[in-house]
Amino acid sequence: MKPLALLLSLAAGAACAQVQTAWVNQPGGVSVARDAADNVYTASWDYNPAGDIYLAKRNAAGALLWEVRYDNLDTTRHEVATWVGTDSAGNAWVSGTIRSGYSNPVNANSLLMKFSPSGQLLWRRVYDASFDGSSTRRFVFDAQDRAYVLGIGTGPNGQVSTVRQFLPDGSTGWVWYDSLGIGSPVLIKRTPDQQFLVTARSVTGINNGYAKIDASGQTVWTLTAVNSPTAGDAVGDAAGNTYTVDGTGTGTVLRRFSPTGEGVWMRTHPMQAFRVETGPDQAPVMSGFPTAGAGLLGAAFAKFSPDGTLLWTNLDADGPTINLLSPAQMLVDSAGSAYVAGTTLFEMGVTKVLIDGTSAGTGLAAGGTSFAMTLGSQNQVYLTGGQTARLNFGASPPPPPPTVDVALTLTDAPDPVKVGATLVYTLTVRSLGTAAAPGVATTQVLPKSVTWLGATPSQGSCTGGTTVRCTLGTLNAGATATVSVMVKPKARGTLTGSASVATTAADTNPANNNATTTTTVSRR
Repeated sequence: MKPLALLLSLAAGAACAQVQTAWVNQPGGVSVARDAADNVYTASWDYNPAGDIYLAKRNAAGALLWEVRYDNLDTTRHEVATWVGTDSAGNAWVSGTIRSGYSNPVNANSLLMKFSPSGQLLWRRVYDASFDGSSTRRFVFDAQDRAYVLGIGTGPNGQVSTVRQFLPDGSTGWVWYDSLGIGSPVLIKRTPDQQFLVTARSVTGINNGYAKIDASGQTVWTLTAVNSPTAGDAVGDAAGNTYTVDGTGTGTVLRRFSPTGEGVWMRTHPMQAFRVETGPDQAPVMSGFPTAGAGLLGAAFAKFSPDGTLLWTNLDADGPTINLLSPAQMLVDSAGSAYVAGTTLFEMGVTKVLIDGTSAGTGLAAGGTSFAMTLGSQNQVYLTGGQTARLNFGASPPPPPPTVDVALTLTDAPDPVKVGATLVYTLTVRSLGTAAAPGVATTQVLPKSVTWLGATPSQGSCTGGTTVRCTLGTLNAGATATVSVMVKPKARGTLTGSASVATTAADTNPANNNATTTTTVSRR
């Protein structure tokens, strides 16, 4: 069985929705977050002796409700905002780095602050030791409103990437230190399986590094020294798999890793991708620049299925009249539409594509460079950079209903095989749908001129004789299971092996549920 390849090249102007710039105003910021009521928080800072971090709150209509700062009185230092986020109670947390000096500043300490919805400073944590050279990059929350701050800290091996857990009262939980040298921290993401992915970049050279950390702060796996001329990105899916994007010089390599860090597959694409996310269909979508030599500029996207099949490519998502560059951040909404924030060098902007890759419009706002964005509750995108803006996009159509599709391939080895030797049939079952396949089972009717020796499944159990039946249980979307069936040929000739797979759910593509193979049997 050969997998069905579907490549959809999409014209940027097709089905473009009208995008409205609802408002744009000062202050801008390095990061933006919103609460459940669509109030918008931005964090910024001023580069002056005794410079401060500022936190601003607007309502959904763009009206400034308040702006507060912590008044730093040390003229030898200034404070740099790095990220802002809101917890379930509507409090705003701001991370930062305290720097010493002005013309050639150096990092002195890491900083995290928490403010109430009314702008009151609830607590402020400066860590670790005084003037330890640490810094912060960004943070994420978990369901218990604990924050996980990514930065640089002093570990057992000196200055390394670190993740520090902070409880809602500001006390420290666990601290993770990079022990294998993934590089300087760039991004942290919380995965659907409640763990964390860290993306890093080498300080010298052209290498990316990645680490997965569990909910207790222990390293699950680490990947170092991934050669790439561009910074990478990583994202997880609901089954615990990880997808990474790295540059090749002429394009992008997308890799999938198992929950324990083993490589599953690798695909190349001629576009230059900088960002990767997954949506409700658990499929990785990349964004970045168009293919070199394609005669296009601006925002490009490509999407692969969980098994590595290219689904579609949109190399001019922002259209022929807009060239959105420097992708700052990418997000995917609950319908599977993808958004990338960038700049035209004069304006901030966001480009949106639907789950099928169709362009859905680009919104622009004065402000120069985009630094970050967040999605609102009613098809809004809140964007910050030189200024802060709200862009109103059309509603994303609901995602297609989840599908169940199990596919089977059957191979043999060795071929040819001698009479009396062991012949191994390998049944490979792939879950190609967007939903988990329950009750997966394989059936193989053995040729009459063989003796069954046994069967080993990667999950589940098997029974055999003239017919080998294996129950494999549930296969998540994108997952693979294998069965090795060992037989002994008894006579010369040609063996024809056949097998089938089934699931207890409705299979949307039963045509790929059967497979056959032939084997030549020679004399001893």
